[in-house]
Amino acid sequence: MTGFGRSELKSAQGCIRVEIKTVNHKFLEVSSRIPGHLSEFEDLIRKSVGDSIRRGKASLFVSSPDPAVFSGRLLLNEDLAKEVSQKIARLKQLLKLSVKDDSLILREVLRTPDLFVKDTSSDKRRLFSKELLRAVGLALESLGKSRILEGKALEKDLRGRLAGIKKALRGIEKRIPALTKEYKKSLESKIKEFLPGKIDQDRLTLEVALYLKNSDISEELTRMKSHLAAMAKTLSESGEVGRKIDFIAQEMTRESNTMGAKSSDASISNHVIQIKGTVEKIREQAQNVE
Repeated sequence: MTGFGRSELKSAQGCIRVEIKTVNHKFLEVSSRIPGHLSEFEDLIRKSVGDSIRRGKASLFVSSPDPAVFSGRLLLNEDLAKEVSQKIARLKQLLKLSVKDDSLILREVLRTPDLFVKDTSSDKRRLFSKELLRAVGLALESLGKSRILEGKALEKDLRGRLAGIKKALRGIEKRIPALTKEYKKSLESKIKEFLPGKIDQDRLTLEVALYLKNSDISEELTRMKSHLAAMAKTLSESGEVGRKIDFIAQEMTRESNTMGAKSSDASISNHVIQIKGTVEKIREQAQNVE
């Protein structure tokens, strides 16, 4: 389901902004644009998103002040400094360089990223993580409201398609009673054309009975009505209903295929084609429902 959510939360360290956008997708897929200084919180953020969204491709953007502002001391990454110094010394040997000025080597070491880090207070960091997750939660609430509006539009669309299927089923049921008379009349006419003389009424009745038996779709009609009722009930339920809708639609496709195979009547075939097309549209929409 598509939707957009946004939040801004003022914390003691600055403003935290979160934006979440979702588009239709069969499964949950989360892509995030999170600043490097928030990488340690990424799993928590993704879990929060996963707890709120079950299906859809979600794009997450977070901006916030650098948590390093919590620190009061600047720390030297001694292991990194030693490693860089050793690598420079080794490079001098390999290239046979005669650099004697230690200040040049020190200058290269100081250019190393993350050589100095700030000692961040763990208590303040925990507080910041709570505020960050709260901001994510507010954005998810905003997203939820947006997706609810789309969900109502999808429900209206699906109910309209169910009404179309019901109308087609009524057309089929209305057509069935006339089939017996029409088939008997057609068969009798063909027999007279190819076999002039008295018609064996018992044989004619038997042929009509066999035709009705082979083309009987009453069970399929009953099951189709049952699936329609189940679909309508599912649309009124809360929670994850997308996969259930898709499953019911598959069963409706199976019944409509059987009806189409059994019936040779043009009018019924047209109704069945209409039903199959509508069910396919329902299945497509089901991919957009969580």
